[in-house]
Amino acid sequence: MVEAPDPMSGRTELRMSRTLTRVYVVDDQQPLRASLVRLLVQSGYRAQTFASAGAFLRAHPKLLPGCIVLDVFMRGMDGLELQRKLATGGCTWPVIVITGRADVSNSKRAIEAGAVAFLQKPVRRLELLAALVKGESYLLGAADPIRDPEVVRRAARLSPRERDVLQGILDFMINKEIAAKFGISESAVKGYRRTVRKKLGARTPAELVMLAIRAGFAPGRL
Repeated sequence: MVEAPDPMSGRTELRMSRTLTRVYVVDDQQPLRASLVRLLVQSGYRAQTFASAGAFLRAHPKLLPGCIVLDVFMRGMDGLELQRKLATGGCTWPVIVITGRADVSNSKRAIEAGAVAFLQKPVRRLELLAALVKGESYLLGAADPIRDPEVVRRAARLSPRERDVLQGILDFMINKEIAAKFGISESAVKGYRRTVRKKLGARTPAELVMLAIRAGFAPGRL
C-alpha cells in the first residue's frame, strides 16, 4: 500500500471549502497506479494504492471512507470479485471500474453491482474526474454531483470569453482550435487560460478541470 503525499500541504492559494476526499486505486500494474496517483494528487485528492484486490480487502476495515478505483483484470482476485465481496460485506463506498478490455458483460455486471462508472483504458482524464465528483456525492448521501460553493463563487467571476476558453479546455481542444472557434488569437487564448486558472485557484491543468467540474461545468454544458 502506498499513500501519496497530501497535495494541500504548504499551499495557500487554493483553499477548497471541502476536506480532501480519499481515493483508493486498486490495480496490479505499477505504471498505471503511478499515473493515476499523479492525476489524483494534481486534482486535489488524497490517494492510496494497492497492488492487488486481496491487499485492499485486508486493509479495508481500517481505511477511512473514500472512492475506490479498481481494475477488472488483475492477478488473483479480479476487480469484479472484489466489488462483490465489498458489497456483500456491507461496503457502500462508490466504486469506479476501469478496464483495458471492453466487455459488455463485465460492464453490465459492474453497473448492476452499483459501480459509479465503467471506464475503458486509457482512461480519459475528464471522465475519471467527473466520475469521482459523482462518487464524492454518493459518499455524502446525494444522488447528483454536489457543487462546491467556494468554487462556484470563483467561477462566477469569469468573463464570457473566459468561460468560452474554459469550455474549449473541457472539450479537449488545443489552443489553435479554441482560437479558431471563437475568432481570437492563440496568444489571447493562452492569456485567457492563465486568467481562468488564476481566478479558479488552479495550479495544474488537472486541477483546473477538477475545479470546473466542482463548479458544475461539463463538456457541452457551461
